[in-house]
Amino acid sequence: MVEILIERLVPRGAEPVEWCPEAVVDVVASARRSGRVGVGHVAEIVAALATLRGRCAELVVDETLDPRCRAWLDGDDEWWQQADPADGGAGADDDDPPGLRREVRKRLAAEEKASRASREVAEQAATIESLRRRIDEIEVALGAAEGERDTHLEELRAERVALRNERDRHAATRARLERAAAATEQAESDRAEAEVVRDRVIDERRSLLDDTERLTEMVHQVESLLAGLRSLMPERGADDRRRPVPIPGSCAGLPDRAAEFLLGVGGTVIIDSYNVTIGRLGHLPIAEQRDRLLQGCEQLAARTGADIVVAIDGADIAGAHTRARRHIRVLYSPEGIDADDVIRDEMARIPTARAVIVVTDDRAIRDDARKLGANLIDSSVFAELLWGR
Repeated sequence: MVEILIERLVPRGAEPVEWCPEAVVDVVASARRSGRVGVGHVAEIVAALATLRGRCAELVVDETLDPRCRAWLDGDDEWWQQADPADGGAGADDDDPPGLRREVRKRLAAEEKASRASREVAEQAATIESLRRRIDEIEVALGAAEGERDTHLEELRAERVALRNERDRHAATRARLERAAAATEQAESDRAEAEVVRDRVIDERRSLLDDTERLTEMVHQVESLLAGLRSLMPERGADDRRRPVPIPGSCAGLPDRAAEFLLGVGGTVIIDSYNVTIGRLGHLPIAEQRDRLLQGCEQLAARTGADIVVAIDGADIAGAHTRARRHIRVLYSPEGIDADDVIRDEMARIPTARAVIVVTDDRAIRDDARKLGANLIDSSVFAELLWGR
């Protein structure tokens, strides 16, 4: 039976490409109808032709195969039970030649393919229309995008101009900062030079002060020496005494005017310091009284040109070593010596030809001043000349 099937399926000298699975299906179907071979036997025979079926499956790609052929090629053991589309339903003639049935199947397959092609064409047309609408939407979106792009380009150009301006301002600011830094550096250099000059001036001033102190001390020593020499000289005669400066009649009875007159005669004015300040500045500390008095005397000497000497108790006062000031002289009493004695020594030291005016309310000093031919000014009157009423 196998040899008969092979002979019918594969004609002598036929190429493998000519093998036809439909022939296998027709042979088995005819054998089933004729009853010559049982259905199960035929199935076993066909199943045994696995090589033939595999070869047919590799070569046959025709989509018009009927369901039985396709089931056989797919290895379905119940392939012969599939309906033959070429039978035309019930009443079809089982003795129709296989060629006719193949033609019917091809026609049906062609109609199905045409129907499927029509559907595909309609689907393609719908797809094309959808694509056209999509293209229109894309073109509209593209136009909007181009407008937005133009807007962005304008904004970009404006930003570039702003950036360029900002860079110019930055460059100008940087140049100003560099100039300011250079000016600051020059100022620092000038300040350093100024500090050097200041230190040099301070050193020179300190040296001058030291020299002034030494010279003042030397003058004081010379004055002391002259006073000692004067004490060794014989006493002056009656004609050699100092005489008080006569007060004009216009100043009689006017102590303030008399005091102003005496300050202008060119003599030496000796002031008993605390005797003057205690009446007007007694509510202030001693140091502040002393400073106020010296400042007032400086101004009075500058205004009148008088030679003013201020006698102060206490050699331990800060600054006592400095006897010379700009317009006045200050005499601090040494330790253990009263300022009254300093005033007496100063009156005795001044030549008799020079007028002496003593400012004090101390009775003992006033008596000694009269004996030495000095004029007198009350402390209260002098205080009014310094600070007013």
